[in-house]
Amino acid sequence: MRGGIEDGRLWWQRAVARGFDPAPAPDGPVALVRDGLVLPGHDALTALPTGGLGVLLPTYVARCGLDEQRTALRHLLDALAEVRASRPGLPLTLWLGMQYGPGELGEAVRRLRALTGTAARAEGAGTAAAADGAGPTASADGAGTDASVDGVETGTSVDAACTTPAGAAGALPADVVGFALPGPGKIRTVNAALRLSRPLGHTGWLWTDDDVHLAPGCLARLVARFQERGATGAVGAHLAALPRASAAARTMDRVSRVTTPPAPCPAAACMLVAAPVLAGGIPARRLADDGHVLFELLDPAAPDPWHDLEVLSEARGSFYRVGRSHDTLRRLRRSLYSHVTCTADYPWPVARLYLTGVLFHGLWPLAPWNGAGGWARGAKRWTVKAVQAAWFCSVAAGLAGRGLLGRPLRHVPWGDEGDFRSPAAEGRPTAVAAAQR
Repeated sequence: MRGGIEDGRLWWQRAVARGFDPAPAPDGPVALVRDGLVLPGHDALTALPTGGLGVLLPTYVARCGLDEQRTALRHLLDALAEVRASRPGLPLTLWLGMQYGPGELGEAVRRLRALTGTAARAEGAGTAAAADGAGPTASADGAGTDASVDGVETGTSVDAACTTPAGAAGALPADVVGFALPGPGKIRTVNAALRLSRPLGHTGWLWTDDDVHLAPGCLARLVARFQERGATGAVGAHLAALPRASAAARTMDRVSRVTTPPAPCPAAACMLVAAPVLAGGIPARRLADDGHVLFELLDPAAPDPWHDLEVLSEARGSFYRVGRSHDTLRRLRRSLYSHVTCTADYPWPVARLYLTGVLFHGLWPLAPWNGAGGWARGAKRWTVKAVQAAWFCSVAAGLAGRGLLGRPLRHVPWGDEGDFRSPAAEGRPTAVAAAQR
């Protein structure tokens, strides 16, 4: 989909689409790190396997501390070890994306050196000779430059304080490549990983978040199912959202119990996607990576419009809901803008299928009535969907007005800095139990 917009739309879709014109991604150096060393782009890809799966773990400097990020990496490596055990011939390359803000490039590189150096020690690596001079960076397409990375030197190894990932012995289940890039925005990390890995020719991409706990066998089951499907479409894990003690989290927990869509909608918190779906990257107009995948794979002309999308109930994971009220509101707002802009950019048959089959399902007479769980539950669902529809129309009208005035919206904030919490970092057995329900 060129530029994120297609034809076959109605007049109101075009009017709404004109009201959103996101700013281009910020320029800045992209530092590549392997085995605790900052390397030029071509060196970072040396000896990496071709084909197989790319595995993306995105995070950013302000997200949490190094210890929490190390725990997230270890947890993912442990899950990938199960994939390696069941499919020893499948190449796996883990891309660890670390976004940085103003003045944070040096800290991003330091963390990547620590994290990839930790991984290197599991292989008995990390003893490369140090080299003098400025550490090179790479552009997002993998081409090396001679720019310095805040004084980090090429070949500088990580300090000995790093420890071996839990349960690791001998070779790692996946090759690990770290890359630091300017933020914010997860989609920028996704697109950078796609460009950097292009020479390797991954057949699929597995995405997960740094705050997700993966139950035993989760990734192994996803990979098995993905290969059974012929490495096509998208397969997601069944994720349980764990409530927090805040009023906002409890409210969202109650709301979600009656608004779960009947159609399979894989979530980017743990999802495996065929590489052709991501050819050319995710357009800047998309506000959610899983939203892009969903709309690309919906097929309203097929007998089963959802045939390329699947949520695997046997693959389980969990995460905590956002706790703070203002973060919850900002996430809801961003999600709604994602719904509006996707439905404005795609052909009307695709948009209509999404609106009636997912977003407003249960809002009779605009969409089919959903009486699952009884009449009272259906009425609650209808009420929530009616409020959502009113908000949707308000956002759509606002964007249409901006387009008419020539003042399109350029940015939609996310808003969860400083509120990091992960079941994997806490090692909660109750989190595992919740994910298995």
